[in-house]
Amino acid sequence: MGVVKRAASSLLLACGIVFVIVGLTAAFGFTVGAMVASVAAITAVLYAGGAWFGGAPAPLVPAGAETVIVFDRSLRVAAGATPGTPLLSRFPEPLRPEIEMRCRLALKGEHTHFDCEHAGARFSFDIAPVPSIHGMVLYGVLITGAGKRVPAATSAPLTTVA
Repeated sequence: MGVVKRAASSLLLACGIVFVIVGLTAAFGFTVGAMVASVAAITAVLYAGGAWFGGAPAPLVPAGAETVIVFDRSLRVAAGATPGTPLLSRFPEPLRPEIEMRCRLALKGEHTHFDCEHAGARFSFDIAPVPSIHGMVLYGVLITGAGKRVPAATSAPLTTVA
């Protein structure tokens, strides 16, 4: 089925390009200006379509990999390759509210563990406070790892608390 969809979409794209060129050439005549206008129109349509339909998916942790992130009180990455970036930007949009709530709990001193399901993969999260020697929590640590690919139970993210 994937081959048929790919062939059909390629055929539609080719027809669209031909129709744009023929239409603009008929309107402006067969001139250099008409060809430039055709190429510009095709480029604009392809760019708009790519931006609308081809947005990059949120980066997901590879199956079986663990990620350790130290974050500060403003929920920004505190150390590593991307210090200062928002912590939540590293996770898919549907998981962000749950992760944010758990990180705020960690900054209040609570350790939590939960599992979420997104795009057919189950993710485990451990979020804990990092207290100073005086007992103040200035940082938190988030450890996440992806488990096995599983069929989605629902279209909404699954959250279980352990």
